[in-house]
Amino acid sequence: MENLSKQQIVLLTLLVSFVTSIATGIVTVALMNQAPVGVTQTINRVVERTIEKVVPSTPTKETQTIVKETIVVNVDDQVTNAIEKNSKSIVRIYTTEDDYSYNKESMKFIGVGVVFLDNNIIATDNNTSISNNGKYFIKTEDGKNRELTILRAVPGEEVAILKIKEDLKNPITLPKVSLISNGNLKLGQSVVYIGGESKNMIGTGIISAINTKEVKDQKNASSTVNTVITSIETTILSKDLISGGLLLNLSGELVGIKTTYLNDFRTDLFAPSNYIEKALLDFTESQKKN
Repeated sequence: MENLSKQQIVLLTLLVSFVTSIATGIVTVALMNQAPVGVTQTINRVVERTIEKVVPSTPTKETQTIVKETIVVNVDDQVTNAIEKNSKSIVRIYTTEDDYSYNKESMKFIGVGVVFLDNNIIATDNNTSISNNGKYFIKTEDGKNRELTILRAVPGEEVAILKIKEDLKNPITLPKVSLISNGNLKLGQSVVYIGGESKNMIGTGIISAINTKEVKDQKNASSTVNTVITSIETTILSKDLISGGLLLNLSGELVGIKTTYLNDFRTDLFAPSNYIEKALLDFTESQKKN
């Protein structure tokens, strides 16, 4: 070191700093890959977005100025907003062998449903508890029971469509959720789960798998083959999921609902929103035939 010039000492210092920074980066990445999911989610809670805005600089708008604005997006706020946006669209479905208007011990909780269309039309899990001969109802926020009618509940299908029976003396209108376009689903996308038998229970995770199949378009003369999403897998623990539970994205759109796949032993699968649309379309077509 004594024989080195000042310039050589500076260069040596820069080299050591460079090597140290590379080593630190490698160690950090290795540790992040080994960290639990919760740790990495916490680290990535805040995301910054830069938005470019074109602003007129003069009244005549002959010249324009581009202004860059940094917006801080807090993931926690997105989660809570998605929950608040849809909390009033969630219903809890019960069944009974007796008169639904009485609060009897025979009333049995069977799952969660979600209002997805005007006129209080509900989508839920078409599990073994749903039958066309059953009596079903929901409990409103004021503690009253409202009878449900079944629009579509075909054995073997994942989604059932029900409707709150109209009561002219006590009308009710529940807000509906927005369905996501399945083309916007991405692996690794953050999702929010809402379930719970007596109150809303929340879970968060990411989409870990998107299962698809190839389907021929029978209405198209060229027999076009389309890729259709059949089920969604997430990192949310299956023990926390209940029949009909909602899966939302961070924008509050309905990604899917927890359903029973009778031909699959898995208990953590969500039916995508296109299944809800298909069940409604099939119901509409059957009504036209009748």
